[in-house]
Amino acid sequence: MTTGTGPVVRKSAVAAVFLLSLLWALDGLGPDLLPALRHSPMPGMERQAITYGLAALVAGGYAWKRHSQLPSLRSTIDWSGVGLLLFVAPVILSMVAQSWVSQLERVAIFSLAPMFAVVLEPHLGTGQQRSNVALIAALAAVAGALCIFPLDLPGTPAAGAAVLAVVLAAASAAIGNCVAVRFAHCNSAGSLAWCAALAAGSAALAFAAAGGFTERAQWQIAANVAELVWLVLIDMPAVLLLVWLLPQISAARMTTRFILAPLLTVLLGIVLEQPGIAARIVLGIILMAAGALWLLLASDEDADEGRIGIR
Repeated sequence: MTTGTGPVVRKSAVAAVFLLSLLWALDGLGPDLLPALRHSPMPGMERQAITYGLAALVAGGYAWKRHSQLPSLRSTIDWSGVGLLLFVAPVILSMVAQSWVSQLERVAIFSLAPMFAVVLEPHLGTGQQRSNVALIAALAAVAGALCIFPLDLPGTPAAGAAVLAVVLAAASAAIGNCVAVRFAHCNSAGSLAWCAALAAGSAALAFAAAGGFTERAQWQIAANVAELVWLVLIDMPAVLLLVWLLPQISAARMTTRFILAPLLTVLLGIVLEQPGIAARIVLGIILMAAGALWLLLASDEDADEGRIGIR
């Protein structure tokens, strides 16, 4: 894996990945940390549309205030496509499958995203090669996720198709990360803020359109105050932080958030609830932590030692 930041990933980028993962973990624990969120009537697509719409406004406003160079037509199309591939497709595919695949099972399947990124980044992103050791680390993290979040084998064709849809969602997230990292590295003459505005804006429009067809709009500001505050403090900063990370580290490292976020959720849940911990949970935590930390912290020289010969 290569990062464009030297043989060892910068500490600020590592800290940002952990912060992003923590924000995702807090979002998962939101109803437990803030009970008012349990009574929010805001539909899922509407929530996504507002989150990405706010992110687009903040990023666009920042770029405009700094008089940043406007992106070309090609960049506009590219980054709008990134928004659909990276943000929209994984959510839509997951929501389609939610009647057959539980939330915990979806978490387990999304742990495949780093594995997809390790394999695909040399072809779609900035990496020059892929590493045997990196692939083993990604697979160890997947094994750990399956220890904590067991996956039931589908018993019907519909359930099997739903599982496949979630696998495609994880692949879409990995592919979107690879492509976005490549675009960010090639965007030296442009403004990353405008790119963030385009990606988030296209996602907001897509979620708004999907919500218009599938959900009953509930624009009740008074009833959704807690939800809106949560979006502004947790969800929107996570979107902007993700885009800021794109030129900083490789896609494989970025996708460790799909391991670290559920891992942090489990650890925070243990601290808050102090339940009895089974041996498989301990094993899962160890495997997830070891796999994610190797992918995130290993230097490029370490990765090169076990590179796969097929280019």
